[in-house]
Amino acid sequence: MTLKGKRTSYGLVEIREERSGYAIYVNGVLKESSADLNYILRRFDTY
Repeated sequence: MTLKGKRTSYGLVEIREERSGYAIYVNGVLKESSADLNYILRRFDTY
């Protein structure tokens, strides 16, 4: 399930909830994952 998303100059960036926690995807490709939502939210802001 997608929790948050945004369009950037290089495509769609999304935070998705997964079994193991949360993950950041750029154009459907996994970039980072963590069980810590706060960490993922901070990283999302850098994309």
